Amino acid sequence: MKRIKKFSISVLIISIILLIVAAYYFSSLVLYPKVNCSLDHHVFCNGPSEVGLQFEEVVITTEDKLNLVSYWIPAKQSKASIILVHGHGGQRNEGIRFAKSLHDAGYNLLLLSLRRNHGGFASMGFHEQKDVTAAISYLKTKGYEKIGIFGFSMGSATSIIAMADHPEIQAGLFSSGYGSAIDVLVESAKRDFGIHYYPLIPVVKLALNLRGEMDIDSVRPIDKIASISPRPIALFHCKMDDYVDYHHALDLFAKAGEPKSLWSPECNRHERLWNFEPKEAESRAVGFFQKYLK
Repeated sequence: MKRIKKFSISVLIISIILLIVAAYYFSSLVLYPKVNCSLDHHVFCNGPSEVGLQFEEVVITTEDKLNLVSYWIPAKQSKASIILVHGHGGQRNEGIRFAKSLHDAGYNLLLLSLRRNHGGFASMGFHEQKDVTAAISYLKTKGYEKIGIFGFSMGSATSIIAMADHPEIQAGLFSSGYGSAIDVLVESAKRDFGIHYYPLIPVVKLALNLRGEMDIDSVRPIDKIASISPRPIALFHCKMDDYVDYHHALDLFAKAGEPKSLWSPECNRHERLWNFEPKEAESRAVGFFQKYLK
């Protein structure tokens, strides 16, 4: 009997240790994703000059003292500006695919570099709100009051929450975003690793909240998007997105108020709409901002 009890306690202790180690590992994947530029995905990895755009690097300082070195691409005689917000594991170059067409349409562009690239960590949109707030302040200090936002993946989720909280953002385009950060993490854990919710996910959530000083459950653009109306929004999402399931776009669209639109081409890779149909993607993005950000 004593041996059985000892064995049971040993198994329990080992199980708890393994659970903690696994939670630390998976929370690290969220907090500290590998940052790289993929030619297959991002296409342009050498800066805006690769598409013939003149730019300057500007330092945007957040309230928690991170210096975000971002691309500023001014347009001649323009008063309207668009903040482009990259995704999880991405960089400021992610928006370059759309930059040429938007700049040619007369918009100043701020390709924001998020905190993961400047001594911080990724938080699925929780702390990245401070980055967008700092970007808005930067534009306002330069005298630009007409502001739009264009987010990609995590940047899209971040941008939805930011637009809901900042009435000065007049138009928002959200590409490949999610309605709930924890939902997309749970879905990816099951799809990519075969991990069900219990017992690991609650421990991962705890690890994320403690290590990231955040509440991952509160990152829910789905609860924010309705409050954006009557300011206009547009959603872009591949119908067969292989990371953020298409249902996120449908859920967000259903919750959003008017005016709103949804474009969902038949692409099957996450955040590859431009890669799938570049002319159509650019035309829709430019058309949206020309209609609503004048």
